[in-house]
Amino acid sequence: MHFNFEKIQEPLFKVSAWVNDNDILQAIKNAFVRTIPFTVVGSFSNLIKMQLDALIKSKGLHWEWLSNISNLFGYIGTATLGIVAIIVVLSSAYSYAVELKKKDHNKNLNPIIATLTALAAYFVMVPNNINFMDPGKKIVEGFATSFFSYEGMFTALIVGMLAVTLFARLTRSKFTIKMPGNVPQNVFDSFFSLIPISILLIGFGLIRILIQSLGFVSLIQMISVVLIKPLLTVGTGLPAIIIVILLEQIIWFVGLHGFNIVWGVVSAFWLPLFLQNVAEFAKTHSFAGIAIAPNTMTNVYAMIGGSGATFGLILAMLLFTHKGEKEREVAKLALIPGMFGINEPVIFGLPIVLNPLMFIPWVLAPVLNAIIAYTVTAAGWVVPLVVLNSGNEPIFLSTWILGAFHTGPVVLTAVLVILDVLIYAPFVIMNQRSERASLAEA
Repeated sequence: MHFNFEKIQEPLFKVSAWVNDNDILQAIKNAFVRTIPFTVVGSFSNLIKMQLDALIKSKGLHWEWLSNISNLFGYIGTATLGIVAIIVVLSSAYSYAVELKKKDHNKNLNPIIATLTALAAYFVMVPNNINFMDPGKKIVEGFATSFFSYEGMFTALIVGMLAVTLFARLTRSKFTIKMPGNVPQNVFDSFFSLIPISILLIGFGLIRILIQSLGFVSLIQMISVVLIKPLLTVGTGLPAIIIVILLEQIIWFVGLHGFNIVWGVVSAFWLPLFLQNVAEFAKTHSFAGIAIAPNTMTNVYAMIGGSGATFGLILAMLLFTHKGEKEREVAKLALIPGMFGINEPVIFGLPIVLNPLMFIPWVLAPVLNAIIAYTVTAAGWVVPLVVLNSGNEPIFLSTWILGAFHTGPVVLTAVLVILDVLIYAPFVIMNQRSERASLAEA
């Protein structure tokens, strides 16, 4: 039976066109596209450091030059992925300011000043106490690095977009300092923006005080406690696994690090069960009575190659795109990191973020992976994962170790990768058609 993909393709193209025509969504999409070089460089740097550190630890090497090389790639990782939230706030603010500047009523909007104001607003919202999570400890002034990495992306994106929106409104109001027409433009922009910047930063400061008065240390914690945590107290069975996957994928789709946001909460419920299985197997060397750990179903089988099971996507891009096309080059760059579960290059490089054509496989592939893996494990066809590995191994080697060196989990992983390729393939082809059509119109 021939399946007609035209029925799926047409509405997806319409949604994609709507995203491209929406100023806010387009600004967000452009912002994350600009993070690509930083995420690619950071991913490779972290991968190299991870392998070097594992080598140093396993072999007991104490060579200073090798430690310095590891530290070098660590510095690069910190300077890229470690400040990705700062990159996002600058990029999202600038992208949106440029979009707003195109409209006649925003002719006095200076995109650079709007971007810098957004950055200042972000720092107003971030706790300036390194020990902010423990009020009882001595105050150590400074900023926790977690707010600059993926954990801070949510605050960065929201603050960046909101700050520019408010700044644009204030520059259209009477709350500005008017200067003579013969004043140089850069001087005019600086004085013109004084009152809008002051009002905006005071406003964000009041929002932070309000959040703290409600008992939350930051906007991120408030969102996590109020919205995310209630959704994740759903148990440890297959329905809970599917809910967690859906939530993680949807959060990722809008550009936020779904794994960090969701796993930070759910690990408190799921990780103890896996550690209990690890301890039980170490004591008995038997799989009898070992329960299925939901975290292994989610992080190992559902997300092969990273969130969204993107290892299958990378292979599909290599198989179904033409030589020299952007997607094929992205797949080449993403292949090795993807083998180690690092998939930011493909998430932001394709991109998947805010790409309606990729939403269906992005959600479908990990959900089907989890259902199949859970079913065959529960049926006893594949042994449960019961070994606490280092996390430095590539996909199939990692699964072999987690499964106590049984081949069943490796075979299952290979089958799921093939399934993921088949799921992603039609949508990769559709995405290519859309890209080629856009290039033809340009």
